[in-house]
Amino acid sequence: MHVEGETRLGIAPQDTFPGTSLAAHVPRIKRLIETSGAKTLLDYGSGKGLQYRPHKILIDGEHVADSVAEYWGVDEVRCYDPGYKPLDSLPQETFDGVVCTDVLEHCPHEDLPWIVDEILGYAAKFAYLNVACYPARKSLPSGENAHVTVRTPEWWRVLIEERAASHPGLQWELHAAQQADGKIVETVFRSGDAAPGGVQRDVTRVLLDGRAALFFTPNDMTRWRVQTLYTKEPVTIAWLRNMRRGAAFLDVGANVGMYTVFAALVREARVYAFEPESQNYAVLNENIRLNALGERVLALCAGLLDRHGVERLYLSEPAAGGSCHSLGAEVGFDLKPRRAAFAQGALALRLDDLIASGELPVPEYAKIDVDGFEHKALRGMESTLRDPRLRSLLVELNPAIAEHLEVRSHLAGLGFKWDPAQVAAATRKAGPFEGVAEHVFER
Repeated sequence: MHVEGETRLGIAPQDTFPGTSLAAHVPRIKRLIETSGAKTLLDYGSGKGLQYRPHKILIDGEHVADSVAEYWGVDEVRCYDPGYKPLDSLPQETFDGVVCTDVLEHCPHEDLPWIVDEILGYAAKFAYLNVACYPARKSLPSGENAHVTVRTPEWWRVLIEERAASHPGLQWELHAAQQADGKIVETVFRSGDAAPGGVQRDVTRVLLDGRAALFFTPNDMTRWRVQTLYTKEPVTIAWLRNMRRGAAFLDVGANVGMYTVFAALVREARVYAFEPESQNYAVLNENIRLNALGERVLALCAGLLDRHGVERLYLSEPAAGGSCHSLGAEVGFDLKPRRAAFAQGALALRLDDLIASGELPVPEYAKIDVDGFEHKALRGMESTLRDPRLRSLLVELNPAIAEHLEVRSHLAGLGFKWDPAQVAAATRKAGPFEGVAEHVFER
């Protein structure tokens, strides 16, 4: 684009990534220079570097200098941009400060850890970073938006904090810009802040098949769900990995959204998640927000049954990340009577009704894990099960429950096949869930 320009918007090559977006950051960077005593700077991802050519610097309408370097009072500003041939030589020395504006959101998320490491590695005293948390006006030649990594401010904060841990004593400042009501609003994070921007600290960053993801983990149970994502139900992960990219996915019993986020991030699925428990639903939505998946995921605070109405949800425990709750009957996951720790109000919906009214599309894939009431959720989607657009189901079944055994034969009668070897491999061999297994049904 440095050579060809942005053809879609008609931007000439010389005006594409010229570096002039630095202007708004110049006074802020001067403050860091003054407090750190910096004399040498590197602009990492400087574009064409035109921002450092002589020109009048006006602050509050007053002419204060004839160049950025003069205004900053530094001896050297080095420009580096790997996409612009005259400036693509990687420096060999370190600098007092590093400036990186309007760069990181243009980088693939899987490359960001080493890129941030490289940026911070060049800084002896401070690093100033700015990212946009919204799509760009420009597009790449491939048609992809120029901001290839659009994430929330908290996501960027966690990334920078994580990489900065290897650089003790380095001062850093991150400005994350968001669009709100037609305006640009910035969240500022600084090294040493106890709670930057008032953002919660209970956030865990993990890689989902190479894609960075954030999860809100306010207690031990939610942390455990993150830690065991790949080991708790490997069949589910394998099934999700085989999902068609961009498919419509129904997550029934989404809990705090581990598989919802996985499907949306890794497979770019359009997810419709159902979770009736109030605390789980709150964390589920926070995880959607943290990963900027609001356009791709719709979470509903409701359960799916074979009837529509107002019900009680009988909780096994009132805690975020908890499971084995029962909708409409005070029983355990084995459908045997169990006294609840608490009963909250909840809505029960029928999937067939939602699809018939046009409120939801027919899913291509559906995961149903509702701790004993899978057969009731399936009864409420009988028409959907007969629709050939539904390609595959993953259902957790307990062979000790007669209704669950009937599910196997019923789905087989509708043209779904399941593999006994797959079920045997997924079956719990001991513990309270002995015999329970994820069943993959495919047309």
